[in-house]
Amino acid sequence: MLINGAALNIVPLNGVSVGGSTPEPQPVATPDWVVWSCRVRLGVEDVTGQITGSVRIEREEGAAAIAEFALYLPNTGVDVIAWTGRPVEIYFQRMLDGGWQEERRFSGWLEQPTYDPVNRIVSCEATDRLQDLIEAMEIADIDALVGGQWSADVFEAVDGRSRWDYAKERLGTIPASLDRSVSGELRVTPWLSTMPEVIFGAGSTVDRSLSVELAKLSGRINRVELSISYRFSRLRERHQAFSWQHPDIQGWAVDTGFCIWRHESTELPTTDMLQDALDSAGYRLLNGGELLTLPLSGVYCDPPQAWQNNYDNLLLAANVVGGMRWAQSITETYTLTVEAPTSVAQAGEVLRRDGAALESDLERAEEWESAEFGAPDSDAEQDALGDWVVDLREAERLAASVKCQLATAAVSILSAHRGNKVSWQVPTPMALGLDLVQTLELGDRCRARGKVFSIIDEWSIDDQSALTTLTLSISRGGGTVTDPLELPVPPDTQPEGSVPELIQLPSQIRGQGLMEYDDALDGFSGNYDNPAPGSPPDEFPRRFQLTAPEVPAEHRDEFTAERKATFRVAIPNDLLEL
Repeated sequence: MLINGAALNIVPLNGVSVGGSTPEPQPVATPDWVVWSCRVRLGVEDVTGQITGSVRIEREEGAAAIAEFALYLPNTGVDVIAWTGRPVEIYFQRMLDGGWQEERRFSGWLEQPTYDPVNRIVSCEATDRLQDLIEAMEIADIDALVGGQWSADVFEAVDGRSRWDYAKERLGTIPASLDRSVSGELRVTPWLSTMPEVIFGAGSTVDRSLSVELAKLSGRINRVELSISYRFSRLRERHQAFSWQHPDIQGWAVDTGFCIWRHESTELPTTDMLQDALDSAGYRLLNGGELLTLPLSGVYCDPPQAWQNNYDNLLLAANVVGGMRWAQSITETYTLTVEAPTSVAQAGEVLRRDGAALESDLERAEEWESAEFGAPDSDAEQDALGDWVVDLREAERLAASVKCQLATAAVSILSAHRGNKVSWQVPTPMALGLDLVQTLELGDRCRARGKVFSIIDEWSIDDQSALTTLTLSISRGGGTVTDPLELPVPPDTQPEGSVPELIQLPSQIRGQGLMEYDDALDGFSGNYDNPAPGSPPDEFPRRFQLTAPEVPAEHRDEFTAERKATFRVAIPNDLLEL
């Protein structure tokens, strides 16, 4: 078969010169003539002789390859339904140096045959089943193949969902595309253009085939604003020190304490009363308190005197610490901007908004207030308020979510700026050896350099033409700085306040002068055993009480803090001169 114009003497692609350096890109040549054919295998059969009409093969980055061809049925019966799912291979052949040389241009499986009973023609559509291959993969294998970022706080749970959708979510965080090579390997190819493999110079393109499609401003996103909120529980344990000492004693030694009290004895509180008072105020008695109790029966003081006491819980003084617990909700708000400053300056802001809300709801917070405790938990840290706090903050989870969202925003900006497409046609022999992973350069009627976006082969048996349409994706935007896409320093969530001061508890003991009982007064209330004349006629109730200091609202209610940050993205500038 003959075609007007074809490409011969194409240099080997991805070749390496002596010494390991990458060879300079070479221009394609356009010889005067070429003899070509194609070969089609369906299953184990060679059906080339039945080809009619045309063969079309389309390969595009990030999509399944598709092939279309038609077969004329022989007079013998054929089970066309059984063809579905059969392997398909399509080769382009050219006569070179007296023999046929061929290159496989498609491999896949027959997707859907359609039968025309009038003309006895079966129209066949085949695909490389990219999505089906990904769908059959394990999650770990997809992770290894694609890489990128993924977070369950950004996307839906994996279980029960499409693996292809999962792969696309990961792909959305890296500037690259996933496809299947003609030989069958799954691969991920960066969008960034490199040294061109081949240069199509003047006169190498089919006349009037050049097409340039420029991206619309409305689709050229150059700024993405993310609003991310993260809510977690801060487990607070506040310690409050209380001190009470009988007003008559002068110290904690027997002589300065018990011996003085004994001369003018009074009712005394018990350790149980102290415990009950702490409980009523919402505190738990912590370990390490100091209690001065009346000595048990024995001989004490100077001169020595016998003493009879069978109670070991009567208090003369106490230095104790009560602990109070509650869970405070903390919300960190991150207002993050990802932008391409050069693009914004050149064309104005094209804005998109996005975001997510995360919350850590751990069981530990539910049991915090009711749990027994006598000391701070081992993982608690003391803050500026003197509280022992445990932040149920899942730092790695938050960082993964933010990093995933930042990467998605940056990739969306990069993708929006490579929407410029330059297409042209060449005779198929000039496109042999070219692939979607490569960078090409055009120098015929315009100058363009970029990564290959699509390759479309169209071979007409009737018209004796074999043409290939090459399309480049041209990135334009500029910039030189790309900031690391990492979670910024968390905002300050420490509320203002001071460390609780020691509370000295007073006493009101009837029997030493005139006084009125104050029911609201904290501390101990009781009576002297031998009240002095003129004392109030009614005995004071024997009780011990204390009141918890009021907790400021900002220490108990939800606390919100914000962090703002901007991340710059540099857009590659591919060659494009019209």
